[in-house]
Amino acid sequence: MRITIVNKYTRSTGGADIHCVGLARALRARGHEVVFLSTSSPENLDDDGVFIPPSVTNDSRDALPHARRAEAAARALWNPQSASAMRRLIADFGPDIVHAHKLYPQLSVAPVVIASRRQLPIVQTLHDLELCSASALDPSGSWRDRDETRFAYRLLNEATFGIRRFVHVPRVHRFVAVSQFIADVYRRRGIEADVLPNFVEPGPDATSLPGFADREGILYLGRLRPEKGVLDVLELARRLPRIPVRIVGSGVLAERVAAAAAQLPNLEATGSVAHADVFEFVRRARLVVIPSRWPEPGPMVTVEAMAQGTPVVAYAVGGLREYVAAAGGGRVIEPDLEMLVGTCSELYGDEEAWVKMSVSGRAAVETAHSVDTYTARLETVYEAAVDAAAAPRRSTSLPLRLPPGDERS
Repeated sequence: MRITIVNKYTRSTGGADIHCVGLARALRARGHEVVFLSTSSPENLDDDGVFIPPSVTNDSRDALPHARRAEAAARALWNPQSASAMRRLIADFGPDIVHAHKLYPQLSVAPVVIASRRQLPIVQTLHDLELCSASALDPSGSWRDRDETRFAYRLLNEATFGIRRFVHVPRVHRFVAVSQFIADVYRRRGIEADVLPNFVEPGPDATSLPGFADREGILYLGRLRPEKGVLDVLELARRLPRIPVRIVGSGVLAERVAAAAAQLPNLEATGSVAHADVFEFVRRARLVVIPSRWPEPGPMVTVEAMAQGTPVVAYAVGGLREYVAAAGGGRVIEPDLEMLVGTCSELYGDEEAWVKMSVSGRAAVETAHSVDTYTARLETVYEAAVDAAAAPRRSTSLPLRLPPGDERS
C-alpha cells in the first residue's frame, strides 16, 4: 500500500510524534510505501514527504506579534498550505490510505477535507481527546476548554472544536484508539474505534540490560505541566532524600522544577533531551514514575520503560491503568501522594518484586506491544477503511465552504 501519514510534527515533541515516525519505519519494513504530510524543521526525524512551514509552535506562539497571531488562528481553521500539500501528494504519490494523527492547530482540517473530496480512505488514530472535546484533556465532550489557562489558547481550542468534531470526524472511515479507555470515551460520543495499544520498537536483548543492583534512581520523563503530576514528583524527591530523582522534559513548570533541583541534592532536572538519549536514562533508572492527574490515553513512556525492563509506578487514570496492570510491568496506585511515596520507597528496595515486574513488562512489550502485532492489526484496519470508502454512505458532515482559491478538490 501507499500510505500518507498526516501529523503536525515529525520531530520529537511528544508520544504521538514518536509513534508516527516509528510507524512509518515499521510499515516500510513490511513493504509499504510511506510518506508524511507534516511541518518542516531541522529536527525532523523523517524527511520523506511534503513539509510545510509551521504557522506556530508551542515555543513561538507567545512571542508572535498580534497580526501574526491572527494569521496563525486563521490557519488553524483552514491552512491553505497543508491543503496544497495534500493535493501535491495525491498527484505525485497517489496514496491508497491517508492516516491522520495529530493535526491541530498547525495543519488544520484541510488535509482531511481534500483527501475526502478525492474519495480516499481515511484512518484516524485517537491519541487524545481533541476530537471529543474542546480540550484534548477532557473526556466530557464539552465545547468549553476548562483546562487551558491562557485566554487566547483557550479561545482557539474552542473555536476549532466544531470543525474537529463536525467536519473532520464524519470524513473518517476508520478510527484507531490507543487504549480501551479512549475507545470507551469516544463510543459514548457515537464514535466507534478499533483498540490498538501503542507499540514500542525492540530494545536491547535482556542479557544486555542492567540488573537491579546496577540501576539507580527514580525517573520522570514527560512534559512539565501540572496535569502530568510533576509537582508530585518534586514532593517525592523531598520525601525520599536518599533516593536520586531525575526529571527529564520541558514545559510551563520548568522554572519551578529547576528551583527545586537547586534546593534538593537528590533531585536533578535534565531538561529536554534527544529521543535517542531517552532510552539510556530509562534503562539506567530503577523505577519510572507516571503520576498523571489527567486520564492519560496510553503514554509511550509506559511501553518504552517496560521495553528496557524498568518497572513503572503509575496513577490509576485513563489508559495508564490498563497498560501497566495488564502487563504486570509495575504498580498501579490511586492518585495519592502518600501512596506514591510509599510505593516507590517499597519497590526501590525490593529486588524480588522488581525482577518479577521487569520480566513481565518486557514479555508484554514482546507480545501485546510489539511492532509486528501492531502493524499486522493496523493492516486489517486499512483494508476495512478501503472497503468503507468504496461503499456509499450518507454524509453527516457539515458543508464546508472553502476559502477563495481553495475551491478545487
